[in-house]
Amino acid sequence: MRTRAVAALIAAVAFGLVGCSNTPATEAGPDTSETADRPITEELFVGECGSMDDAEVQELTAVSDLTAVSENAIRCRWESASGAYAMFTWYRGSPIDRESTVAEAVGRTIERIDVDGHPGFTAAASGASCEAGVENGDGFVHWSVNFVVDGPRDSCDVVEDLARTTISKAK
Repeated sequence: MRTRAVAALIAAVAFGLVGCSNTPATEAGPDTSETADRPITEELFVGECGSMDDAEVQELTAVSDLTAVSENAIRCRWESASGAYAMFTWYRGSPIDRESTVAEAVGRTIERIDVDGHPGFTAAASGASCEAGVENGDGFVHWSVNFVVDGPRDSCDVVEDLARTTISKAK
């Protein structure tokens, strides 16, 4: 009985191998050309909170009372008494295209940007809310801002300025 089971297992493996070798050349495997052909930008070291302090975030957003409420090596959030907020996140080893695809799928308006040779995007949800992602090596840096109501500046201009400042400070 055991000999038959072993023989059946060997036959199944052999059949599987033969089946693999007879795959037509026209069948396509997973498409890796998009990531394989696209060069990855140099990874820069981005300091805590995107190398930004409260005063810089307040200046770039034009919200004078934004204050850091959480800070760590990969994510920081600033909040205002008005409900406005800004958030920085550093995604390491995560593809930026996935983030822009998700933003587009939920109805945000995507615009492509370039920050000192680092491709990226902005994703507007409304005049009061926008996010920006900028490629950084095999990951990306991400800024989002929500003014709750129309803010003192265009929210997509703000996140692009925040991203530009972070990249310019990175080493």
